[in-house]
Amino acid sequence: MRHHYLLTPVLLLALSACATKPPEPVATTGMANPELALQRAIATTDADLAQLGTLRPTPPPMTPDPGLPADLKHQVWFVWQGPLEPAVRKLGKDIGYSVTAFGPHQKVIVQINAVAPVIDHLRTLGEQAGDQATVSVDPLSHAISVTYHG
Repeated sequence: MRHHYLLTPVLLLALSACATKPPEPVATTGMANPELALQRAIATTDADLAQLGTLRPTPPPMTPDPGLPADLKHQVWFVWQGPLEPAVRKLGKDIGYSVTAFGPHQKVIVQINAVAPVIDHLRTLGEQAGDQATVSVDPLSHAISVTYHG
């Protein structure tokens, strides 16, 4: 009979050893200040939009134009940082084209450092000039013109 008195405490002790401690509550992060969170979101969005504004679309791939003279297709390494008109004059001199400027001269700063056909360099210079000037090429008369706008 004495064994029955010891069996109950031993059984309870064994069962309590298998028990695990209760899980601790998970700390959930709340929004301490919704206005501050909104201001941060607006600042991040503004920064992203400003970065998007600096991106330029990728120009479509150039297909070789069979009617384009070989001198305009000639690959050259052209490095320039400065005014538009001297850059165009340098490219024109390299391929033997005359360069003429029209309109009130403005200081349009361009920058280029690439290996490409001359026609692509002229196109890039015209794109960088934007609405301040237009660069056009007349392959029949071997002439390049820079037209300044207003």
